[in-house]
Amino acid sequence: MEEIQRVAVIVLNWQGVTDTLACLESLLALDYPNKTLIVCDNDSQDDSIQQISAWAATHFPETARATHLNLPYELSDTPLDFVLLKTPRNLGFAGGMNVAMRYVQACSNYQAVWLLNNDTQIVPNALTALVHCANRRPEVGLWGSTLLELDAPEQVQAAGGCRYQPYLTRTQSVGKGESLVKVMEYPEDLRLDYISGAALFIPTRVLYKVGFLNEEYFLFYEELDYTQRLKQAGLQIAWCKASWVYHQGSATVGNVKAGNKSKLQRANYYENLSTLKYSANFYPRSLWLIAIMRFGLKAVAVCARGDFFLLKPLWQAYRDFWQLFKTKT
Repeated sequence: MEEIQRVAVIVLNWQGVTDTLACLESLLALDYPNKTLIVCDNDSQDDSIQQISAWAATHFPETARATHLNLPYELSDTPLDFVLLKTPRNLGFAGGMNVAMRYVQACSNYQAVWLLNNDTQIVPNALTALVHCANRRPEVGLWGSTLLELDAPEQVQAAGGCRYQPYLTRTQSVGKGESLVKVMEYPEDLRLDYISGAALFIPTRVLYKVGFLNEEYFLFYEELDYTQRLKQAGLQIAWCKASWVYHQGSATVGNVKAGNKSKLQRANYYENLSTLKYSANFYPRSLWLIAIMRFGLKAVAVCARGDFFLLKPLWQAYRDFWQLFKTKT
């Protein structure tokens, strides 16, 4: 089996250029030389394209970079150091990442892709560790990194991924809140139900076998869906302990303390909608039970916190899901 040599590091941007540029700055320090940095802009309506282009011009010679603003993208015969792509509209996380991965696949110069949230910052040896892990264990089709809190670097956000309780639709990040020192003592083969979507390392041979991310999910649950499909194809998922990634979190979905309630409503809508879609896809016989239990538990939790503004997106997600569900059945 072909060893991984060149890696496409893909960062998706949607009107978050400050975080994206900070992520790119950290990627410049990666000690793995055989890579291409790819930013896929998800049709941002701000000056993201201009700022990212200006940043690239200061770090890469003109012959080593390319900008493609319209489909079809022009392919390069030789690997570049930096590529900026723009989607024709906001395609969501899965759609935006798929645009970049299709570009990578068409170039046929790469043996792996590393999908990163734009609110991540990367430790210099993180990619080298992933390539070493992947070359050592070709039976693994998806790798997760050690995610650390950006604002508390010694605190773990997730040891590669999470566990999932399908009937309660509850996720639990493995190692969350523990110290980095303690988590580094965990066995590398700990059980994960899926890899955290903030950092997904995928050998490109897997794309030919499993395909791309499911664009049925606009936000959330893409990684759960992909993990299920990987397992159905006979592949494994795993944690690369030595690959450390700092993750801010909530940069796209928002939080109440920051005062961006509309962004949080949008995120909650898609979280609830994607949960129902995922349950219908992989637990169809229990869909009604799962849907009823989730609605009740979410409503109680929202009211208990006093976040009554989140009841509307909960109801809207259920309404829209059942409309879609009826058209399929």
